[in-house]
Amino acid sequence: MNFTKAHWLTFATVPIAPSKKPVNYWITSPVFPLWMLSKNRYAGLLNTVKFLCKAREVFMTPTRIKIGFVPSLRGGWGPVSDWCARMREEGIRALQQIEGLELVFPRPHPEDPSAIVPESGYIPDGVVCNLDHAEAVAEYFFREKVDGIVIGALNFGDERSASKIAELLKVPVMLYATREPPVPEGPSLARISDSYCGTLSIAAGLYRRKLPFHFAGILLADEPAFRHEAETFLRAVAVVKSLKNARIGQIGLRPSGFETVAFDEKSMIQKFGQNVIYLDLADLVLRARDYFDEDPRLAEIAQRTRQSAAQITVAEEWIQKAARLELAIREFWQRARLSAMAMSCWSSIQRMYGISVCAIFGKLTGDGLLTACEADVVGALSMLTQRAASLHQAVPHFIDWTIQHRDHPNRFLAWHCGNAPACLAADPSRTALRSRQDMLGVLPPDPCDDQAGLYQFQLRPGPVTLCRLAEYDGQWKMLIASGEIIPSDETLTGTWAWVQVRDHSLLYRTLVEEGFIHHASLIHGNQRDSLLLACKFLDIRPVIIE
Repeated sequence: MNFTKAHWLTFATVPIAPSKKPVNYWITSPVFPLWMLSKNRYAGLLNTVKFLCKAREVFMTPTRIKIGFVPSLRGGWGPVSDWCARMREEGIRALQQIEGLELVFPRPHPEDPSAIVPESGYIPDGVVCNLDHAEAVAEYFFREKVDGIVIGALNFGDERSASKIAELLKVPVMLYATREPPVPEGPSLARISDSYCGTLSIAAGLYRRKLPFHFAGILLADEPAFRHEAETFLRAVAVVKSLKNARIGQIGLRPSGFETVAFDEKSMIQKFGQNVIYLDLADLVLRARDYFDEDPRLAEIAQRTRQSAAQITVAEEWIQKAARLELAIREFWQRARLSAMAMSCWSSIQRMYGISVCAIFGKLTGDGLLTACEADVVGALSMLTQRAASLHQAVPHFIDWTIQHRDHPNRFLAWHCGNAPACLAADPSRTALRSRQDMLGVLPPDPCDDQAGLYQFQLRPGPVTLCRLAEYDGQWKMLIASGEIIPSDETLTGTWAWVQVRDHSLLYRTLVEEGFIHHASLIHGNQRDSLLLACKFLDIRPVIIE
């Protein structure tokens, strides 16, 4: 069950009974008893709450990426030819049909065909022929906050103006050449479009300016190949957008001895403009304990937990305590406006609060609040990368590279303690919420069991992509590996899948020799091409295992 807009409005606006803290303590929190405020302060806080609800609504909605289309034309040869006009219209129509893509493009002024109006994107004939056009279109695209641009050479194109737009915006670029039209009757060199030649000049202009771009090919916009290239580009742009200026939450510290999940915050700032927002684990626990018992949000979360698995063998006390902690985490996410987060999950939380949190992580990730285990901040970035590449249509699972299969050498166990979203289960009727001390579900629930709170199920079969970012000495790289989940009749602990790859020996050797740690993000589907292209735009070295 995913949260709807109504759920989030309930979470943010239902007045709750008095907190154990004074009013001024919760003034900085995004959710608190609104009835305790004066009329003016209530109105101000309500606006804040509405803003946070809108942010949640946007995050939970399938993402849309804004792309600007640059119809590049070499002018000075009289009116725009019917062929070039057709290439422009077909390019616009094809891009508008791609799911998740919001298109903006220049167009002629409805009353003055010669007018150039940057605020509205008006230029003559809606085609870019010179620097004046380029500056106007760049300003229009900047106002529209485009995330990337597609340059199509309608004929020879104009290298300076096309390159200028890319230079001014500094966003990912896709370039394509259009095919020649049919040969006309009579003697001819059959050189009508000349896009084949002119695209080389545009590409050289981009290269000269050191602007990374994706060349899609020599295409007509109504061809399936064009759609494939544009969709790959769109997903790569989504990754770039998600990583740039992301806010990554960190709750608590890494486990003792886990140097492996150390990260360089300075490098994250310099490379991506990211910020790590830290919350002390003790403060989170204090907030969880402070909610009034009758807070309706706690009942909502607890009920969703009861419905999240077919079999529950943990005590009701765990469900109630987990609801408090989950609500506190959700508040932190909302207040800090996070993109992803990583949290300490052992052993401090067990000593401080008396529960395990794996299933909470699964619920959060399933709702789009991506949560990595063991305070692995770079692991959270890897999850964010894959979530973006899916255009928010899939959720990842934060896994361990665990063991090689004993009988099938090209299979490995993708596993973690019990943190996968329940929506990834192969068989919803075989999902369980267990204790680490009772993964068979045969013992009576223990209200004091600090090992309770782990999902148990096998992930659904099908093609998957594995991703892991890594940074050493300021240099970033990304592992991109493809595999397939193979169904199994086994019953294993935690949330898990046997993943078959083409060459496990090569994969494992690469992990070892490239310094990739034992954590990765796994998502259903083939993201190879989009992640590879995102690496190009972000200057990340791809490490690809086919």
